[in-house]
Amino acid sequence: MARPPRTKKQRPHLGIPRELILLTGRGDVWPYTFVADGGGGACGKVAMPGDAAVEDVQAAVFTPLAELARSLHGAEIGVTWSVLTPDSWVGHVRRDGAPADPAPFDGEPEGS
Repeated sequence: MARPPRTKKQRPHLGIPRELILLTGRGDVWPYTFVADGGGGACGKVAMPGDAAVEDVQAAVFTPLAELARSLHGAEIGVTWSVLTPDSWVGHVRRDGAPADPAPFDGEPEGS
């Protein structure tokens, strides 16, 4: 019996981040998760000392995501952080400017 040809699975399109969750550092890493428009998202770790200033870690998490949103979507984003629990923070992402290819934004995630 012949096998069907292998096809390379395409990675889902990563939307603009809309929420970040940062957990307190354990050792020399701070774990985080983000959710993007369209249901995508990812998790990772920032290599910083466990006693680093929370503001510095938040900036280290957000900066690469902002650069990614700029390069993939032409969108400028900002974040407002708040305490979620005593050892975690949530960042609510907002669009700061119009995307390079202007499209109306009604507050609903793309593809909803």
